[in-house]
Amino acid sequence: MTREALLNTPEPFTAPCVHCGRTTTAPVVVGVTERASGAPMVQYACPQDAARYGAGPSPEDEIS
Repeated sequence: MTREALLNTPEPFTAPCVHCGRTTTAPVVVGVTERASGAPMVQYACPQDAARYGAGPSPEDEIS
């Protein structure tokens, strides 16, 4: 392992918010659109707008 590899930190994952359009480093998944071909399209929202899309625990979630 080289010194550069140890000191180099990776870029954080970022995604644009589907509501406000700002890029966030703490994206919350608020929707997934299945497509006929290829991987599903994941929609993200910033933490401030995530509640608008119902992100968070749902009644079906088991709390333990």
